[in-house]
This record gives sequence, C-alpha cells and structure tokens, in this order.
Amino acid sequence: MRLLAVLLLSSTLAHAAPAVQTRQVTLAEHATAVDLYLPDASSPRGLVVIAHGFTRSRARHVVLARRLADEGFVVAVPDLPYWTRAHGNADAIVALVKAVEAERGLDARPVVLIGTSAGGLASLLAADRVPRLALWVGLDPVDTLGVSETAARNLQVPAVVIRGPSSPCNAGGSAKRIAGWLANLRTDLRVDDASHCDFEDSTTARCETFCGASEPARQAFIVDAAVKAVTGVLPGRAADD
Repeated sequence: MRLLAVLLLSSTLAHAAPAVQTRQVTLAEHATAVDLYLPDASSPRGLVVIAHGFTRSRARHVVLARRLADEGFVVAVPDLPYWTRAHGNADAIVALVKAVEAERGLDARPVVLIGTSAGGLASLLAADRVPRLALWVGLDPVDTLGVSETAARNLQVPAVVIRGPSSPCNAGGSAKRIAGWLANLRTDLRVDDASHCDFEDSTTARCETFCGASEPARQAFIVDAAVKAVTGVLPGRAADD
C-alpha cells in the first residue's frame, strides 16, 4: 500500500506539471511569497486558494495544487504572513483572492478556499468576505482560539471537512466541532488512523515528531478526496487552448 501511494504521488509530480510562478507580494501589510499554479487552459474553471497550517509553508501543498491546476483551476498557495493571528491571515487570504482575480481576469469565476489546520480556521474566517465563494474545504481544521463557531454557522456555501482522529495537534478533534456548526455541510470525512501530518501532501520530520508519522497512502487519499470535493461542486473541465 505504501509503495503504491508513493508511485501515485510520484506519477502526479511527473505528469506534465502546470506552470508555477512564485511572486513576492504584500498581504495584510506583510511581505510574503505566493506560488501561482496556472492551468493549461484558455478559460480557467475558477480560483482555488490553499492555506497551510501553523508554522508551515506553501511547500506543504504542492501535490494538491498541481492536481487542481491539472483540473483547470488557477491555484494560489501563499506563505501566510502570521503564525498566530488567524484574523490577520484571513485578511491576507481576502487580499490574495482580490489580487489574483484582478491579474488573471477571474472576477466572474467561482472561488474555492481550502485550509489545513490553522489555515482551515483562517480560510473559514475569510469566507464571508470572498465574493462568488463556491466551496470551503477544511483539512483537519484547527481552532485553538475558540473563534470558529460564528463563522461556521454563518457559512452558507457548501462545506467539506476531511479530518483525522482527535489528537493534541488538532486541538482534541476541533474539526469535528467545526463540522457540527456548518450550515451547509456536504461531507464530514474522518480518515481513520491519520496523523495531523497526513493532511500535508509532503510533510517534515518536525511535524511527525510532534504529531505522528505520515503515511503516503493516507496522504494520497486525502489529496484525492479534496480534489473530488472541488470538482464535485464545480463540475466540467476548462476549455483548452
């Protein structure tokens, strides 16, 4: 199973990778970097923003970003500017959506927000300020601050939560509580035996030291589930050049 998952992830990376542009930008009054994945299509299906977890970086979601770009989406993956300011990171996500839409001419296209761990909280807090939001996906979202309930209850667009078992690294399973508050929850998928690190498609030894070992099969399953969530709400491929 592990070998199969490694081969699947490797083949994904080897497949005609979408163009990636790294930009230095200012978001929420903080200089940071953003990777922009561009689909090989004349008419993108929409914009997806992926927000990483606490102390992590944009490098943790390369496979997911490439998969979504292959499906015809423009995908923006920023280094979030703040470690502990969830509302500041929400401001950064809102600013990033506006900037990418203006640059790529996507102001009539749907938007999807995906957030992992603390990025799940930041993206949820940003959701009510993102025009044409079509879907929010939380990958083991974590709320250690107790500020997610109002945002979750007010979120009217479809929502998908993919989560692991309760652990210290996900604040005692806070994703389950968030899922219970969501007004339009489409899917609440618990991935048995997943560590918090499995919700990154490449992780680090530091994460595994604190949060448990990752497993390529679980990582591949989570990426696939996230892609299916997005394409399920926004079906149909983009028009090719």
